[in-house]
Amino acid sequence: MRELLMVYLCGVILLLAVSTTIDGEEKVGFDHILIAAFGWPIFTPILALKVWNSR
Repeated sequence: MRELLMVYLCGVILLLAVSTTIDGEEKVGFDHILIAAFGWPIFTPILALKVWNSR
């Protein structure tokens, strides 16, 4: 369980760090960044399953 939490927190930190490079001209709001940072563990397996089933 500790490893899973570490991977999750590293992913959140990485996405938030990358989000600092987004300019204001790109019209990406902070709410979208937070959804991406905290929602990736949920959406990644769903997308992987969709890709796997469409093969």
